[in-house]
Amino acid sequence: MNQSTWPVIDEPAPVTPTADMAPLEELAAGEIGAIICRNAFSQADCQSVVSQLVNEELLYDPNEPVPEKFREIAVPENYYYRAGQDKNAFQDHMAAQSQERMRIDVGTSLGTRASDSEAFFAHAQGTHDLFRSLYGEQGGPVSTIYDQLSLLAKAKEVQTAHEPDGRLYGPAIFRAHYGGFTYKPHYDSVRHREKRTDYSVYDFEHQFAGVLVLQNTEKDGQTAQSRLHRCFWKPEIDPHLQNDTFHEYAHDQQIASLDVVLNPGDLYFFNTGCIHEVPGIAGDSARIVLATFIGYSSDRPDIYVWS
Repeated sequence: MNQSTWPVIDEPAPVTPTADMAPLEELAAGEIGAIICRNAFSQADCQSVVSQLVNEELLYDPNEPVPEKFREIAVPENYYYRAGQDKNAFQDHMAAQSQERMRIDVGTSLGTRASDSEAFFAHAQGTHDLFRSLYGEQGGPVSTIYDQLSLLAKAKEVQTAHEPDGRLYGPAIFRAHYGGFTYKPHYDSVRHREKRTDYSVYDFEHQFAGVLVLQNTEKDGQTAQSRLHRCFWKPEIDPHLQNDTFHEYAHDQQIASLDVVLNPGDLYFFNTGCIHEVPGIAGDSARIVLATFIGYSSDRPDIYVWS
């Protein structure tokens, strides 16, 4: 697989663009592969957040027996709700994978809860209440993502995604990946993949992700890091994503890739319309991130953020 000369912005946080820079436009066009904001959150604060989530029993220590409640709420690898899908598919996916490979969400995922909009927005309100109880009005690590995105957005207003009637989406989501949990090559798009026509985030032309790394997992000196492919999704790629042949396709098409190597406290943004993946590393600790999706359109004055 070719390593890319794809440009990136890679600077200590806060990353503040100059007057003649338009980093989010460049990200939307695929002119840059990622915007990496180093040390956006201190390593001590990362450890404190992780410890609090474990102490509050929102996550668990992988060195201890897994409480049964986490097995009941775990998200299976590479799962998202597809419109019209049998609602039992979630359990079927979970039953088919190793019980050690789990993703635990602390927050509200549109990807897994979109089948029932009323329940989704009720759960999202609970997430707002939970985050407020954990971090107060200052927002803790959530505000780190929003504040940095606001600098990159320049004149555009960054706000938590909402419906016209005011119902709020989740502001961000903690994701803990245990047992070598893997994200195989995929893309994320509420418009093209999930086709969430009944949600306001569908209206944005582009979708980004913002990910703050809180804890890495490591085995034999390797950590689970993000790999971005310089390849926007198009319909003819779907069979390769579904049949796990994308790597062969990328080799044949000479599609370059970019490995984004991150430490706890690093924050990065990328275009989720590009094929991307995260290899699984079954280390002694969980890989824990705070993640958001971001809706962006050049002609809109606002940017929506959700989980």
